[in-house]
Amino acid sequence: MRRKSHLRDSIFLTSLFTIAGILAVFFPLSYFLTTNLTENNARDYSRQLLGQIKNSIEFYTEEMIMVSDYLAGHPDVIKYLKGENPLAPSPVSLDQQRARIMSELKAISGTRQDLVNVILFREDGNFITNRDHAGLTPYWDYREFDWYKETVAAKGVPRLSSSRVENVIAGEHRWVVSLSRAIYDQDRLLGVLLIDLNFKTISDICSNLSGVNGAYVFIQGANDELVYHPQQRLIYSSVKSERFDLVRRSESIESMTRDGIIYSSVKIKSADWVIVSVTDTRQMVQVSPLVIASYIGIGLVFALIALFVSLKASKRLTDPILELKTSMQHFQQGDFDAKAEITVTNEIAELGEQFNSMTQQIKTLVEHERLIEEQKRKSEIQALQSQIRPHFLYNTLESIIWMASSGEQDKVVEMTSSLAKLMRASASKARELVTVQVEIDTVSHYLRIQKMRYQDKLQYEIEIEPDVQNARMPRLTLQPLVENAIYHGIKPLRDGGLILIRASRAGTELHLEVADNGVGFAPGARTLSPGENTDEGESIGLHNVHDRIQLLFGKDFGVTIRSADPGQDLLAESGYDPAAGIRTIVSIRLPLVFE
Repeated sequence: MRRKSHLRDSIFLTSLFTIAGILAVFFPLSYFLTTNLTENNARDYSRQLLGQIKNSIEFYTEEMIMVSDYLAGHPDVIKYLKGENPLAPSPVSLDQQRARIMSELKAISGTRQDLVNVILFREDGNFITNRDHAGLTPYWDYREFDWYKETVAAKGVPRLSSSRVENVIAGEHRWVVSLSRAIYDQDRLLGVLLIDLNFKTISDICSNLSGVNGAYVFIQGANDELVYHPQQRLIYSSVKSERFDLVRRSESIESMTRDGIIYSSVKIKSADWVIVSVTDTRQMVQVSPLVIASYIGIGLVFALIALFVSLKASKRLTDPILELKTSMQHFQQGDFDAKAEITVTNEIAELGEQFNSMTQQIKTLVEHERLIEEQKRKSEIQALQSQIRPHFLYNTLESIIWMASSGEQDKVVEMTSSLAKLMRASASKARELVTVQVEIDTVSHYLRIQKMRYQDKLQYEIEIEPDVQNARMPRLTLQPLVENAIYHGIKPLRDGGLILIRASRAGTELHLEVADNGVGFAPGARTLSPGENTDEGESIGLHNVHDRIQLLFGKDFGVTIRSADPGQDLLAESGYDPAAGIRTIVSIRLPLVFE
């Protein structure tokens, strides 16, 4: 067996006796002196820079706290938060009170370019902002956000946040730094003041005092979260990284050096912020002409020696690398079967083996991804099939024509309105997940149309627990199930039937049921096996819903069917009123998700 050699050892042994003397005397000494001088100069510079920026940032934050103190103690603000009306009994006094407070907020924000939002939240949900016609984001309760809870827990102490996306104002998603404080009347919480600041002033302070020799400054908040960084987007996208482990939360300036980069940090008094200056000492090396001449002379001698050594080692070093490069180029051009044939026995050979293993894994992953995309495409096609069927639209339009000719204008309006809303929900390109309430409204439009068509032959009831109304579920999930119940369960009955829809919470899951007292499922149609489907049969809608749920949430969720056998009047385990005669229950299990 051939002895395995190491590329590093081969180069080292070949060049050791020719350049060891030069490297051992000159370069270590030169490196030590240069590095030591550079680090001392850079450390002094970073401390001076940090002290100036600390004073400026503290002045800025204290100024903003004074603004919050002024608003929190303003008489009109206190009366508004308490619900008192200082101008009663004038009929316009309430509007006047809000106008006075809004005018005060506008006056404050109008003098500063860094103020984005100044919002006063009252505990009953009312609010006043400095911006005309600004409204809160619907379906988002600001009292559920961390900043609000932490502000209330601070018991009136102003809080300065790290950088975050402000979602309170409808239609806006701005990066801001927020100052917030709870306003109390003794121990009773009256409301919360929120002041959103853009990065203009902070950026001006940090950029005006930094930038020399590549130095820059960033600000870190609590829990290692960024408040400001000149390259903040690169940090959040992981393109750039910082050594946050070198940051010290001390009220006196402390410095840490790693790999020629000095991190100096100091904590300000007015907020839980740490100001950090970063200085690359490699950009601050001051080299004299004499040193340059010495470097050139020694460099020439070293180059001649290195050239001789490289001629001996280059062929052994470059041949396997070129082989590996060729294989990589073939792989880059789409040849997933490309293999690196390395004949030497050193680290490059190990690299070639790892490259071959990597190409095999990538080939497997690409094939797996192709299969996933194919399955996704099929699921999307099936989802389209489960939308409103043409024959339903034709029958509805015929019913509208018949009612119009009979002079039943109110019913024409009602059915047309329901059809329009149903078609809008079906054709919408909205998000895949909607609230339970939106899905119930959609299926209600469908049932209202069918009720007008079948009249007394169709009855339906909908029960939804209040705490799941805002839970999220795939859109157009219930309509195919209800359609299946009508056409294959209720329609065959001579005397008509009943459909019951339920939505409830079960621990960490959302449960929905569509139950009917129709003819029931045949025993062979009560399971939803993968790949088992029909063109127009009673299970196509159920299969589509089941596949979509499992594609979104995994195999633990989906659709199950319980149906009574022939001769039975109801399902004993259904939990419904026996008088309803329920014979089929289609259940949907989903994870309980709120957004």
